[in-house]
Amino acid sequence: MSQISRKKSRKFLFQKLFAETFSKFDEADFRDSFLVDSYKWHIDEEYVVEMEKIIKENEDKLIELIKMYAPKFSPEKMILTYVIPIFIWASEMLYYKEEIPAKVSINEAIELAKTYWDDSARRIVNWVLHNLLKNYDEIKEKLDNLEKKEDSFSFFKN
Repeated sequence: MSQISRKKSRKFLFQKLFAETFSKFDEADFRDSFLVDSYKWHIDEEYVVEMEKIIKENEDKLIELIKMYAPKFSPEKMILTYVIPIFIWASEMLYYKEEIPAKVSINEAIELAKTYWDDSARRIVNWVLHNLLKNYDEIKEKLDNLEKKEDSFSFFKN
């Protein structure tokens, strides 16, 4: 059996989150269509399940962090393929149980943006993530006090 790949697990998570933003998402169909290729034996299921839960439970806070620390880019106006890598990175850094080096996670997030969009995505995601990383200690302190704004936008919650 092949080794589990975190990189492939992130790609799977990205595609799953992207697919779930559409109204007719079917988990079984998605998994069947995605897992028929070489990813099948490389996905870290525990990571994917935990990260999806973290992202969905903390989406409001993640959106507020982008607004606070990267005000130049509004999540409501950003392309979803820009937002998902940012959410994955921020969730790994702020909530995931396993410590992942920030630079590794940033590089993977930038690679996701580049893979699923274009070079402008790489630049924007890179800028936002480095801004968040630069303010990491302050973010950790403020995290529990972030509250959902009444007019808060949502990608994943209906």
